[in-house]
Amino acid sequence: MHRSEKLHSLKNDMVRNYDLYLMVIPGVIFYLLFKYWPMYGVQIAFRNYNPGLGITGSPWVGLKYFEKFVTSFQFGRLMTNTFIISVYSLLVGFPIPILLALALNACENIRFKKTVQMVSYAPHFISVVVLVSMLNVFFGQSFGLVNNLLAALGKERILFLGKPQYFRHMYVWSGVWQHM
Repeated sequence: MHRSEKLHSLKNDMVRNYDLYLMVIPGVIFYLLFKYWPMYGVQIAFRNYNPGLGITGSPWVGLKYFEKFVTSFQFGRLMTNTFIISVYSLLVGFPIPILLALALNACENIRFKKTVQMVSYAPHFISVVVLVSMLNVFFGQSFGLVNNLLAALGKERILFLGKPQYFRHMYVWSGVWQHM
């Protein structure tokens, strides 16, 4: 089959199935707008970006900032913390939703089951800003609910949101709570 015959056959196929090609158009537009076009901004990482010059007007610096990051004295610490938090989140965040689902499946009281489903699923729709505000209400040193309980029990108040040793736990468990 010659090239001209192939093109003619392809054209006939497109005309015959025009409705299928029309159905593909919204998907193609979606990917162009929300997947491909945002990639334009990725080049900021390779430029000495100046808002006044715009993305394409800013000078190209290549891998300069990546080299600066990798050779930074804190690189090892940053990567270690990232790895630890990721593994911790995976180990804790994976089984808990499954255990909750199994427990709810075993529950025979339909009203209780639906209420727990609603209450446990609602935090998924809370923005991170609201979630952090709620953590502040629960764990704030001066007026936090947990610290008020500690103070009522005669214990010392703890700076949960300001001590590095509590960060990983606060981050991971608040994420589990929000997304279970």
